Parts: sequence; structure tokens; C-alpha cells
Amino acid sequence: MGKVFDRYGRVSAIDHKYTGEEPTWDKCESWPIDKFMNERSRMFNFYNYYCSAKDLFNDLLKWMPTNGYTKQQIKAIKSEGECCVSITCLKLARAMNNGMAPTRKDVMEYVKTKHGLAYDEPHNDLLYLKKNIDSVIRSNNVKIQAEIKLNAEVSNVKEIIISPLQRLSNKVNAKIIAHLEAMIDDNNWANDSVKVEGINLIQLLKANDIPVKGLKEVHTWLEHIGNSLQCALDKDNEFDVEGWAFTTKVGIKNRLKAIQTMLAQVEKYRGANTKARKPRKKKVKSADAQVKAMKYKVSDDDFGLSSIAPSSIPGSTKLIAFNTKYRRLIVYEASSKDGFSVKGTTLQNFNESNSYELTIRKPDDILPVVTKKTEKQIFKVVDALKTNRKPPNGRINKETILLRIF
Repeated sequence: MGKVFDRYGRVSAIDHKYTGEEPTWDKCESWPIDKFMNERSRMFNFYNYYCSAKDLFNDLLKWMPTNGYTKQQIKAIKSEGECCVSITCLKLARAMNNGMAPTRKDVMEYVKTKHGLAYDEPHNDLLYLKKNIDSVIRSNNVKIQAEIKLNAEVSNVKEIIISPLQRLSNKVNAKIIAHLEAMIDDNNWANDSVKVEGINLIQLLKANDIPVKGLKEVHTWLEHIGNSLQCALDKDNEFDVEGWAFTTKVGIKNRLKAIQTMLAQVEKYRGANTKARKPRKKKVKSADAQVKAMKYKVSDDDFGLSSIAPSSIPGSTKLIAFNTKYRRLIVYEASSKDGFSVKGTTLQNFNESNSYELTIRKPDDILPVVTKKTEKQIFKVVDALKTNRKPPNGRINKETILLRIF
């Protein structure tokens, strides 16, 4: 899916036309309760679509110190990793970091108006999150005490090795089953809605590199829910009938259809990945490593210019540079959405047809626009220049000021 977060730390909602932007919670305490609960539900769906547990784990670590947890307790959670709590907890932590109220006094009034919802008491996301974290911390303390006791009794303790099969099972539960459970708990599946949607499992399995051996647990989980729905539809099991009583017969059929579709996706993924082994991904150098040998001009007093940090170039899609010796403005556009890369002192992956350089006759008029205006304003001015253009070679030298990236 590309980068999960943009440079400002917000979720990069590339499909915002369908999902909306990341929920914001300004003055949410005074919202109508329907708006608050609907936005809370959309929040779960939004993070479920764009983020994995690994993406949201730092939000949990950021949330803990503001809610009374010590450095030692935060260290305990960090040592357990993102799988120590459910992905629902991680979503709530990010939402509360962004200003979401953990509860509302009028939740119970809202519940009474919704057929199929039956809370014993108002939900409190703060208490729910603390309960889960405290459970992990207690387990961690017990584990530490057990290790201390074992080390005291045995001088040479062998490290417990997790088998590859168990490691795969942990990954499937964290990356796939957790999303399916969130679908059941957080989406329209949990209320009286007739129409529901499943998860695109092919996309999710592919994004998390789940091998064919890991599909058994996913298949078993889907079959269990499918059997429960079928029993409710056929009225073969009183517990299943009661469990799905909040929706209509048509609603049960639609949920069963969604499960069958996801089962078919699992089998399709199995068929596509059984024979062909996915090639190993080429390791990408960090931005700092790429620009380590780059030669560029840090600043120029004659033109009053300073270069941006070269480490911001890898991954960006547009670069504007200026050769102070020949007064050449150079515009690079990346050849793909992955952006530029740098090798030595040469820019890589730029589109030769859309990139160009031209001589600036009046730098005092043009350069302030390039350094201070928006992208649209910059190119409106540059496109109006009638100076001859030629394709650039991609080399950055000691006379080149790095002006802007987009």
C-alpha cells in the first residue's frame, strides 16, 4: 500500500474518496451522540483498512506515559511487542492520542435506541485499554519473576526457542485473525444492519506475506463463523440463533455470503501461491546511506540560498535544484510513485521526458517564488518562462543548491 503515514504523522489516506480522511476529534465531547458513535465506528474501519498492529504500536507507547504508566511498565509492554494486546486497543490508543473522548455520559441513551445492542454499562475506552495493558504487565512481571527463580536454580538456562510453525501461527493471529475479529466486533456486523462487507483477504494476506502454510488457521476461523451463521439460519442451534438474533434473516444470509466470499479468496490465494515462491525483496538503503556521498552546495551568499537536507530527496516525487555557476534551474520529476533514489552523487528514477533544466535570466525574480511559494504557484511561474529547455543528466555537483522537494 506504500507509506502508511505522511511526513506529518497522519495516516496517508490514498483511498480517501471511499474511506474519508483520518478521523479528528476536535470538541467531540459536545457532538451529538449519534455523530460521536458513528465517527468512532468509522475510526475502527479506517485504521483497519490502512494500518497493521505494527503501524499503531508506537501510538500505544505514546499513550501510556500520559495515562500514569511508568518507564518500567512501558518497557515491559515494548518488550512484548505489538501482538501483546488486540489491534482494537491500538486503534483506541491512536484515537485518544488524537483527542477522542474515552466515553460519553449519554452512551446508554444511544444504546437503547439501537436494536441488537445490549451494554450492561456505558463503554469506557480508557478503562478497557488500561485493563488490557495491566493484564499484559502482570503477565510480564510473573514471567520475569519466574525467569529470576529459574536462573537462581540453574546456572545454564537455554533460551526458549519458538518453532517456525508457532511463529507463523502468531503472525497469522496478529496480522489476519485480528482484522477478522475487528470486522465482527467493530463494523456493521455487530449491529442490526442488513448489508455488510467482508475484508479483502487476498490483499491482506499478500500485504503481510502470509505463506500457504498459514492459511489453515484463517480457513478454520472463517468456517467456524460460517457454520454459526448457517446454524442460525437453519435454526439448528439455539445458541447460534440467539447470538445472531439482533439482525434479520436477510442480514444473516448477507453475512454468510460475505464469509463464503472470503473463503473463496483464501482458496484463490492458496492456488496463486502454492507453486510459485515469492522472490526475495531487494533491500533498500536508508535515505542517509543513499546521500552519504552526494556533493552539493550547502549555501550561496550571492543568491541568498540554502540547500534542504539531501536525506529528504529519496522517496520524494519532485525536486527543484539550482546551479549557481550557470544559473540553471533544474526540475526533476520521479518516474514512479516510489519517488527518487540516489546513487553516489547522481539522482536515480527520474522521468527524463518530464524533467528539464533551463537558464534563469532574472534569478532575483524567479528564485524567491521557488523558495517561498506553493507547488502550484511555482510551476505557474516556471511554465511561463520561454527559455529553451533541455533534459538534465541527474548529476548533483558542488555548484548545485537543493531548493525544494515535493
